[in-house]
Amino acid sequence: MPNRPKKIKRNWKPDRKAFDRAISDYDFYNSSSWRKVSKRYKDNNPLCVKCLEEDNITPAEVTDHIVRIKDGGSKFSEDNLQSLCHFHHNQKSGKEAHGYKEGRGINHEKQ
Repeated sequence: MPNRPKKIKRNWKPDRKAFDRAISDYDFYNSSSWRKVSKRYKDNNPLCVKCLEEDNITPAEVTDHIVRIKDGGSKFSEDNLQSLCHFHHNQKSGKEAHGYKEGRGINHEKQ
């Protein structure tokens, strides 16, 4: 039976990094307390709030924190939650990842 060739490390290929997310975030979003709060909130608010602003009716698929927990937002307060569809959640999360803050524009401070 033939031998498998040895792997060659290519100098021009960078090493892959693991997904940079704090383990505590993972633990929080998989906790039973968050899942219960999220489900209850989506049951009470079944439509995407951003789609409603655009006069579209779309079912909500994600319970989102208006102010990120990392930025000082409350974890379980319903005042800090909103129901979003996947499109608007991904749009908001992408903007936040690049320094945009809801209602405040782009944050030019170094992080």
